[in-house]
Amino acid sequence: MDQSKQPSVSASSFPQEEALEFELTNVEEARRVLDAGSLTQFDVASVVRPEQWKRMRRRSLPTDRALTGQAIDWLLDLPSALRPQNLSQQFPRITNALAEVWQEPQQCQAALDKLLCDGRKSRKGFPDAVRHELIALRSWTEPF
Repeated sequence: MDQSKQPSVSASSFPQEEALEFELTNVEEARRVLDAGSLTQFDVASVVRPEQWKRMRRRSLPTDRALTGQAIDWLLDLPSALRPQNLSQQFPRITNALAEVWQEPQQCQAALDKLLCDGRKSRKGFPDAVRHELIALRSWTEPF
């Protein structure tokens, strides 16, 4: 094709787009940020030191102090003997979180395992009645 018959294209004929902003980083820092960003609410507690916890903890929400509709439905769907009454009264935030993951067997079992085997130091753990309810829920989810 004849070069003289091709339309001339200049840089000014393309629309100006905003430039992408980026920050230089190294692989280790990127991996650390990605790994920290992929943690679930049940995972965070095991990797955060107590002094960091206050800075990392999210702001309290109304649903931390009361059961959500999803949690109430979940409790009503459970067999009456299995309903974690102590957990839902004393720790509604945890009840709400379990209701969210209940339909995902692997996530649910992992969440219950994290609650039952808390690796954080200087924690008392759950009261016996709550711990027994969590154990019963964990045992009931095993056939999933």
